[in-house]
Amino acid sequence: MKFPNFKFEIPLWEKGLFTLGIDEAGRGAFAGPLAVGGVLFNQDFAEKILQLGINDSKLLSAKKRESLYLEIKKNARFSHVEFINLEIINKIGIGKATLVGMEKITNKALNQFKDVHCLVDAFKIPNVTNQTAIIHGDRLSISIGAASILAKVERDKLMSDLSKDFPQYGFERHKGYGTLFHRNALKKFGPSMHHRTQFIRNFV
Repeated sequence: MKFPNFKFEIPLWEKGLFTLGIDEAGRGAFAGPLAVGGVLFNQDFAEKILQLGINDSKLLSAKKRESLYLEIKKNARFSHVEFINLEIINKIGIGKATLVGMEKITNKALNQFKDVHCLVDAFKIPNVTNQTAIIHGDRLSISIGAASILAKVERDKLMSDLSKDFPQYGFERHKGYGTLFHRNALKKFGPSMHHRTQFIRNFV
């Protein structure tokens, strides 16, 4: 398996910039909030971080993600997950909601660091000057891959917690995505307060 590296970060570090990796989890889900992660690594620890095996969260087992989550939190200079709630998603749509979350993450990092350059998985964030949108960035940039891990681990935990109060939907199994089990549950029980009502109309 080919792992991401710091090829995007190094030229920016050489210019004296901080690099903030940004990625989301839950964009295509039927239920639950959107999670947007942001990670900023210290270049002094780059060699150590390279050895961790950070990758696109979708390519890792849950156990590996959780292990890496702890390592990322321990080694990052900045790490944060921003949740965008159902009210915003249902009102403005998932695309715009994603950009809202990414802008919030950027502003939070800018409150702590000057000269930040954002490395973003696929998206271009409005109102952010210094950024690079990278297609499949979570498989190319360690900073973006790390952000994807943080977002997924925290969102998966939240969805598993929600399943305790809404066991009929099986959130702990599919984390809110539109699996056959989830679609059948929606047909039987209808949507809950945690479903993206505007989005699921197209599928159920």
